[in-house]
Amino acid sequence: MQRFLLVKWKLGSDYSYICDQFKSLRQDLTVQHIVDEFTVKVYEAHGRIALEMGDLGEYNQCQSQLMHMYKKGIKGCHGEFVAYQILYMLFSENYSELNGLMEKLDEAHTEGRNMGKFSKSVKHAMSVRMALAHGDYHNFFKLYHVAPNRSRFLMDKFMDRERTQALKVLCKAFPMGLPFAFIVKELAFYSTDDFVTFLSRHGVTSVENDICLNTKAALPRLIEYSRKYQKVDIKGQM
Repeated sequence: MQRFLLVKWKLGSDYSYICDQFKSLRQDLTVQHIVDEFTVKVYEAHGRIALEMGDLGEYNQCQSQLMHMYKKGIKGCHGEFVAYQILYMLFSENYSELNGLMEKLDEAHTEGRNMGKFSKSVKHAMSVRMALAHGDYHNFFKLYHVAPNRSRFLMDKFMDRERTQALKVLCKAFPMGLPFAFIVKELAFYSTDDFVTFLSRHGVTSVENDICLNTKAALPRLIEYSRKYQKVDIKGQM
């Protein structure tokens, strides 16, 4: 059933249909008290699809159950999903739970249980955490470009927030203005049009000849808009 749903998804089936089918499969497994490697694969598959579609509510439900199953020692893609959990907590700014997760990873390693602490995915997520903690936006946006698996889908959820903070720093450091080309590259925008859309969405119209940002005029707008980024609830909604 799981493979059938994955094939249907790759062939372009509607997300609502695929999501409902996965939820039915998960419910069947729960009713039958089946908790094994197949159960883990079902939750992992559904979690990945939910991430691709930006459905953080559904993803979070899958992730919560996966962490319980991983803790029991059931095999799965531990590193991949622990990394997602780290990034999700960075997105929701839930630093107390993030610190708790770090402690659990250390405990698991001490007890000889594999929770993916030294996997490529977790190392990447930890680097993202350190970059944000130190305000190292240059490294943060470099890490975005090399995000493994589906980590970029989660990072996308807080890119605007971090771009706003980073752009505030740049505006203060370069009051005489900055070329669009520099900002696009430094803050990992896909194109100049992508950056212009970002500016419009944040109420910034302070540009010069469409190639340079008037940083002095843009700063107050960015400061004002940054206050609108609020803490995220457990379902990932602003």
